[in-house]
Amino acid sequence: MLIYIVSCAYNRAHKQKLVMQKRKQNESYSFDKDIKNSGQYQYTDFSKYSARVATKKQSEEIIRLLKEGFSENIKILDVGCGDGIFTFELLRKINPKEIVAFDCAGEAIKVANNAVEEKDKKRIRFLTRSVYDAHKIFKKNSFDVIVIRGVLHHLINPKRAVKSLSCLSDNIIVLEPNGYNPILKIIENTSTYHLQRGEKSYWPPTINRWFADNGFKVKKQLFFSIVPYFCPKNIVKMLKFVEPIMEKIPYLKLFYCGTNLIFYEKQ
Repeated sequence: MLIYIVSCAYNRAHKQKLVMQKRKQNESYSFDKDIKNSGQYQYTDFSKYSARVATKKQSEEIIRLLKEGFSENIKILDVGCGDGIFTFELLRKINPKEIVAFDCAGEAIKVANNAVEEKDKKRIRFLTRSVYDAHKIFKKNSFDVIVIRGVLHHLINPKRAVKSLSCLSDNIIVLEPNGYNPILKIIENTSTYHLQRGEKSYWPPTINRWFADNGFKVKKQLFFSIVPYFCPKNIVKMLKFVEPIMEKIPYLKLFYCGTNLIFYEKQ
């Protein structure tokens, strides 16, 4: 029995090593593949009821933070914008002066650029860039706010990414999977989708420390949503029914809510 357990652990570690090596060669690989295969990312495929419900909740909370903290006449940097679905959402709901969005997945950026309407071309730009080079691409403090939605947990070196972005704005909004949640830990260690993309969730204090090391403090931190991206419709409806109650239970919500949303402000 012990030999079997050790063998499973070794195979798991070896599998992760191979995945990480592939991602080091090209971090955009799996996401470009998604675009080539289906024209979009799986989590922005809103024909999937669970994906539609989960992302809607996340969008609502991000937009609420932006509206509470800023006027409409702002300049936003959208990091890891992918196929642009949520960037266009910010354009519609926030009505900013300008949005600059970038992603390392070139195929996704092609999709995003093709979706830009003529009337919006002066206000929105999509670029194929690496997050690690952000400080070289953009001028210091050139944005009112940076939105980093579901990006850090995909990266080989998230600390380096945070440092690269930290000089571009005094305000950063980050949305990540809640690393306190044990169910998320099980999913990311067993799901083929998550393993192929090297996804992992971080403890919230770990993420907060990365930003603190670059001069930021937490202005607001929220834990919410108990609906997974990929889940049967009937289960989603049940979870959505109890979600408002579950989100309000002190302390316990830290462990069963799936999303960690933080508003950082430079000290």
